[in-house]
Amino acid sequence: MIIAIIAAMDPEGIIGKDGVLPWSIPEEMEFFTQSTMGHVLLMGRKTYQSLRIKPLPGRTSLVVSSDKSFQVADGVLLFDDLDEAEEKARELTQGNEKLLFVIGGRALFEAYLPKADLLYLTKVEASFEGDTRFPDYDPEQWSEITSQRHSSSVGVDFSTSISIRKNAGEELLAVCSRLIKSK
Repeated sequence: MIIAIIAAMDPEGIIGKDGVLPWSIPEEMEFFTQSTMGHVLLMGRKTYQSLRIKPLPGRTSLVVSSDKSFQVADGVLLFDDLDEAEEKARELTQGNEKLLFVIGGRALFEAYLPKADLLYLTKVEASFEGDTRFPDYDPEQWSEITSQRHSSSVGVDFSTSISIRKNAGEELLAVCSRLIKSK
């Protein structure tokens, strides 16, 4: 299973405020949509609650929550155990080129950074107030394979990049090459 982390942050690493993104940039959301379309998404309860559309169309959503009373929309899979959610993701991605995208929150980013194969990062070029930061990680462990700067309709520029873990095997490199070319 190929594990990708996808996150957007400001220059100080801010990824959230009061459980939601502190900005609304349509073009940045389009990068998220195009990148994750057709794949499997893993998220925590607060990330799920922050979504405007539930479930996200064209993707399989897995939500992890320790709250036994928490409810999700039809078509969303709910787990109270991260290992069970990961096993389901492995089942859903086996034998195809679907990725498991970890889309937040911070606790899931921390859990998956050590085992992620790909990082899809958006860096918003403005500072925002927030209460949640992306976890520290070692950029030396990653090789950037694509990067692009974007303007937005709301006047906040941003850049997107995709990086692969430096010790990636040949099979992962081949799959990633096909996926990136298809986008």
